Amino acid sequence: MLALLLTVSSASATELVWQGYYRGRALLYDSLSLSDTNPSAEGTSNLVDHRLLLRPSWMISDHAAIHAEVDVMKLTLWGDVPDQYVDPVTGETLPVAQADGVSNVAVGTGVRGWGEAYTDWGRIALGRMPMQWGSGILWNSGNAVDGEYGDSADRLQLSGRIGPVFVMGAFDVQYEGYVGATDDMQSVSLAVGYRSETLGVGLLNNYRYRPEEPDPYQAYTGSLWGFAELGPVRAELEGVGVFGGGDLDGGQDDVTIMAFGLMAKADYTADKLSFGGEFGVATGDDDPSDKELTTFSFDRDHNVGLMLFEEPMPTLQAASSNESNGGRTTDAARSGDAISNAIYFRPSVRYKIIPTVEVEGAWLVAARADSTGATEADQGYGNEFDVSVRWDPHPHVWFKGTAGVFLPGPLYTEYTDADLGGEFDNPAVGGRILGVVEF
Repeated sequence: MLALLLTVSSASATELVWQGYYRGRALLYDSLSLSDTNPSAEGTSNLVDHRLLLRPSWMISDHAAIHAEVDVMKLTLWGDVPDQYVDPVTGETLPVAQADGVSNVAVGTGVRGWGEAYTDWGRIALGRMPMQWGSGILWNSGNAVDGEYGDSADRLQLSGRIGPVFVMGAFDVQYEGYVGATDDMQSVSLAVGYRSETLGVGLLNNYRYRPEEPDPYQAYTGSLWGFAELGPVRAELEGVGVFGGGDLDGGQDDVTIMAFGLMAKADYTADKLSFGGEFGVATGDDDPSDKELTTFSFDRDHNVGLMLFEEPMPTLQAASSNESNGGRTTDAARSGDAISNAIYFRPSVRYKIIPTVEVEGAWLVAARADSTGATEADQGYGNEFDVSVRWDPHPHVWFKGTAGVFLPGPLYTEYTDADLGGEFDNPAVGGRILGVVEF
């Protein structure tokens, strides 16, 4: 598809519009193990990776278009996918990772592609497309510069607008690998809302189901989202509820599901100074081993910190390093890469020193949302303090550096794993540098 879009002649296409970005990212942590005395503590860790996201739109006519999103090097490490050669003396196959020996094949490639037809009454879209709704705590396309995952759907979607009022309906299928089987997971969605330049509100209704035996499943998800801009103030809110039950792919049968998530944030800007705050709740589960599931997880691409809810902690050295585990294990991790079973608050302040340089300070504090069956001292995730500097030297080009420290709370410091031990009471220090070219 990419080759076709690159070589299409002007005679056969009305317009070819490109969007996207290249992002280079460097990360440094010391230490996500939250310990320097645990025998499996890994110490300093670092990585440098690429991401090149291409988003071409082939506007065939006033009534038809083809869109694509190609992640050419999604999360591909510098020097990864090395070329190989055979040593003429030993006959051994060796990797070559220097600059002139890196393969042109990227391991992190992902592709979305879909077509659209425009009619007098609305838009018809068909194909594999990104899923985005509201603030992104439920469905998130992952196309932001700090995105890593992204939600996609193979769907038929109908949408239309009457002035500021919009309606969307969709049908999705998740193929499970068996030709002719009738038990594929399916999903229908209906959204309706109102949106103008300064005000918006919408309700998304999604019904997900597996229609046939032997593993019936059904769940309803509702998401109410809204935003308002009143002069220097912008506020946004999204609440999500999930209700359902059935048999899960992991082997749990006859489960019931009832989970909730809420995110609210606001920003106030006065000349060079800005204040912001974000609050969120994701319900937890007092007994994960029973058949009543109440844990809600935000989408992994909704990011609030440099380390907390972004990197699994504590991360330890694997007993046996191999290509699949990368030399690490998260078996003792008490938090992962998504906000789950948590109440958090993140106030921040930003100041534009000069038109091209802005600094930001943020504080992230979080505790478990479900405290049933645990001691009071076992509830706090801890506190993270981050400082960022962003520099925009030219249009479409910017750099951002972030440094942070995470002070673990009792949820980590009071925890001991039966196999991997404990002593997870050290602060973690981290840094991140982004270099971005957008188009």
